Amino acid sequence: MGEPSKITTGERLAKLIRIAHRLLAVNLICAIALLPVISWFYLILNTYVHAGLPTGMVDVLPGVGYFAGLLLRLPPPVFYFLLTLSAIVSGPLLLGLHTVTGGIVQGRHMWVSDCFAGARQNARQGIALGLFCVVTGHLLLWNIFGGLSADIPWISFLFMASRWASILFFLLMGLALPFICQIAVSVEQPLWTVVKNALILSRVHAIRGFALLLLLGAYWWTTTITFPHLSLFSLPLFSITLTVLAQTALSQPIVLRHVVEPLRRMQGDTRA
Repeated sequence: MGEPSKITTGERLAKLIRIAHRLLAVNLICAIALLPVISWFYLILNTYVHAGLPTGMVDVLPGVGYFAGLLLRLPPPVFYFLLTLSAIVSGPLLLGLHTVTGGIVQGRHMWVSDCFAGARQNARQGIALGLFCVVTGHLLLWNIFGGLSADIPWISFLFMASRWASILFFLLMGLALPFICQIAVSVEQPLWTVVKNALILSRVHAIRGFALLLLLGAYWWTTTITFPHLSLFSLPLFSITLTVLAQTALSQPIVLRHVVEPLRRMQGDTRA
């Protein structure tokens, strides 16, 4: 028998170009759909940060602000309608994107349509997850950058404690969200069970999760704050898919080993 043909460098390059092209298309779709939510968080962040800074400070995120300014010029009823629609589709789109990146990490051929198929298949859990993230993210940003204050020492201490609790919860969400998404698109489980398993896995693998958060935080800081005009290109073209691809590379092997494969073995034993 002949030896299996080896993949040439040209074939590898062509495959990478196909993957990059599809990820770029998915990123552009997600960026357009999520722009109202991104604009809302941009507005919140700018408002709270500027409240504690001297007057005349420049825009905190000028690159993101360019895209947000396009929507914020709309009449308020139109903007809030788009914001509500964007918040509703944000979760399903995120799960659809995790479906695509999960297939890429496993070496499968994935298409742009797979993003919509994954979003449609996980729509119910995705809507609940997206709305939770948007509402919770708003409250956390308000408490971290805005929040309440008081002149009475013990009340001021409680407000400061709640601020630090919000920061810790924000980090916990960052650690658990990749596992939540990968479990949701890999197995059929109630959302509460998905979240519970994700919290366990994120706690066990917290060191890797923190390392990834630091890496992604450095990337977003560089492209939105250090060199803000990079976000004019990175946000619509590759930042979203690059972030989710990195999260998938971390979480998917763990989810397959500790959630998907045990469930398959249990189902096999039940049929036997």
